[in-house]
Formats: sequence, structure tokens, C-alpha cells
Amino acid sequence: MSELLSVMESERRAERANALRHLLSHPLTVAAQSPEIFSAIVRHREWLASWFADQAGWKLAVEPSAGFARLHKFPAAPDATRAAAPAGRPGFDRRRYALFCLTLAALDEAGPQTTLANLARLVEELSTEEEAVATFDSTLGAERRAFVDALRLLVELGVLRLRDGDADRYAQTKEGDALFDVHERVLSHLVSAPVPPAFAGSPSRLLDEALPETEEGERQRHRHQAFRRLLDDPVLYFEDLDPAAFQWVDHSRAFLYRALEEDAGFTVERRAEGLAAVDPSGVASDTPFPDGGSTVKHAAILLAEQLARTHQAGGGLSEEEAVALTRTLHGDFGELCHWSKQYPGDDEGCRRLCADALGLLEGFGLVSPTAGGWRIRPAIARFRPGAPARRGHAPRSA
Repeated sequence: MSELLSVMESERRAERANALRHLLSHPLTVAAQSPEIFSAIVRHREWLASWFADQAGWKLAVEPSAGFARLHKFPAAPDATRAAAPAGRPGFDRRRYALFCLTLAALDEAGPQTTLANLARLVEELSTEEEAVATFDSTLGAERRAFVDALRLLVELGVLRLRDGDADRYAQTKEGDALFDVHERVLSHLVSAPVPPAFAGSPSRLLDEALPETEEGERQRHRHQAFRRLLDDPVLYFEDLDPAAFQWVDHSRAFLYRALEEDAGFTVERRAEGLAAVDPSGVASDTPFPDGGSTVKHAAILLAEQLARTHQAGGGLSEEEAVALTRTLHGDFGELCHWSKQYPGDDEGCRRLCADALGLLEGFGLVSPTAGGWRIRPAIARFRPGAPARRGHAPRSA
């Protein structure tokens, strides 16, 4: 009997940890899209909500009757490398973010069902009321494509469900229309910020968090920052922590490792420069890397290998050196590996590929931008030829 109970407990802990890691890469989980994992989240919702609140200061809202779970994550620090994007589309630029926010406001007025044409009209009206936002002009193809990208992302997130019509035709010719169902409960939970936008006054205040100005409040702040970096970032560098936060990490290593390994199912990789929470299953990462699934990822892997071989951690790489290295790699691998024609081997193509590949490496904590180029960060040593390989991915999610 005791052996059976032990097996059941082990399975329960594994299911709980898997649900936790899934929420890191899918902070908005809709039952219709992920029925099995949603059922596990519902079963363990009290434990998950308590764990996220205690360790990271994040709120988990689970609404079984409405069919979704929303983990309200707040970043440890602002990060420009994680642009929102619908599947298969480039990351959002400033205009797409503006239209996305205006669309959310329009949906708040639209009711449980609406059309694309109605949303476009509401977005145009709302944009004229905001002096800092350019008026939405549906006569321009670029504007329509940006607006439809915002709608695509809302469909992927489960806020909208396409019932009829063709949004792509509208993007191309303005002639098309589409009918959407609006999931109003999901819409109400979409924005995550400690301060609601209506009360923030300015974007800089959205991430203001109120914690007691006491010793316990300080410890809580340091714990949240450490866990957020380890759960949501590829690596935690000790040099990025202020002295008090590093002291908390240094004194709480056993607690930190136990929570990440036993509760969440991570493997903690420990180095002199910092820590990384590696997920052997890859569930916690929304962007697997290394992964040669695209020209940019392939070029980034090759760049990382070259930099690990030729540059010391903490050293610098000028922009022109990076472009020259990319040009060499393009000559060696571009034709052989059928790299995308979006990145031809001329100067302009190599510069764009270099920028995109290094941007990807920046997102994984392997390089960081400087005034004249890039700084090589210690985790790039994982790509040194001959170094031991560890399977799995560090988390990186929005």
C-alpha cells in the first residue's frame, strides 16, 4: 500500500511540475487549445497559485467555467528582445503594438460578437482621440497588414474566434471582412501589470510594485527578482544583481535549488558567473535554442560557436567584426544549407542577418549590446567546440 501511495505521490508531483513549466511558456492557457494540460492546471490550481505568488510574486487566475488559466507574469527587468508576434510573422514593431492596444480598447466596446470592419472603425475613432498615436488609416496596405497582425495574435491567444470571413483578404485589398466571437473573460485578463493601465498615468509606472519598506519586504523583493530571472530568463548572471540581491541568492541557494528542482522539475546549472534553470523536457521554453529551424537560428548557432572559440567572456565584438564574421559564414554555409533568400550574401543581406542573429543571441543572454558593438557573456561558453553538452532548454517566455 505504501509503495502504491509513493507512486501516486510521485505522479502527482510530476504532473504538478509539468503544469507549472507549461504556464511559464503559455501564461495564457485556453482549455480548447490544450485540454489535457488545462485539466492538470485546474486540479493543482491552489498549489500552483500559492507557489507562483510566494516565489515570484506572480498571480495565477484559473477560471474552469470560462475555460482558461492566466499567469500574470511581471519581468525582472525590461527586455526589448521579446516582441509579441503571431505564428510565422515578424515581431511586433511600435505601430503594431499601438494598434494591438487600440484593438483591445475597441473590443471592450464591441460586445460578445463583432466584425473586422466594425473593429477597424472603432480603432480609427480611438486613434483620433490619442494625440500621441497616429490615426489609423485603413486605405494604406501597411496599416491594414499591421491591424490584421494584431487580430491574428488575439485569435492565437483565444481572445477572438473566427466564425466566418477572411481577414487576409482585408489586409490585401480592404474588400474582405470577418466575423469574430469575443471571449470577454479572457480579454479582461489579457493585460498583466502591477498597476492597471487606467491608473498608471504613464508607461513607466505600469511595473511599479508595492512591497513593505521593511527587512522582510526587501527579502521578498530579492526572492521575487531571483525567481523571475531563473523562471523567465535563460540565465541569471550574478553581476546583474545588486549586492543585496546577490547576498539573498548566496544565502538561499539550498532553498532556491530545492524549489526549482523538486517543485518545478528543472535542472539547475551552476557556474561561477551565475545560474540557469534548464528544462530537460523543453516545456518551459517558447523559443528552443540551439535549433537550426531557420536561417537566423542556424547563423546564430554558428556565430555563437565562433565567438566561444575566439573571444573571452566579457570581451567585446565591434559591429564591423560581427558583420565580417557573418559574411564569412554566409560564404561557407549560405548556399550549402539553402539559407533564406531574405538574407542574400551581399553587404546589406549579411548586415541584416548579423543583426537578427545577434539579436537572438542577446535574447538568450549570450551577448549584450554596447555603444560600439557587442559584449560576449559567459554562457556562450556552452557553445565552445568539445564542451560537454547538456540536453534541454533554459526558459525563455513572454
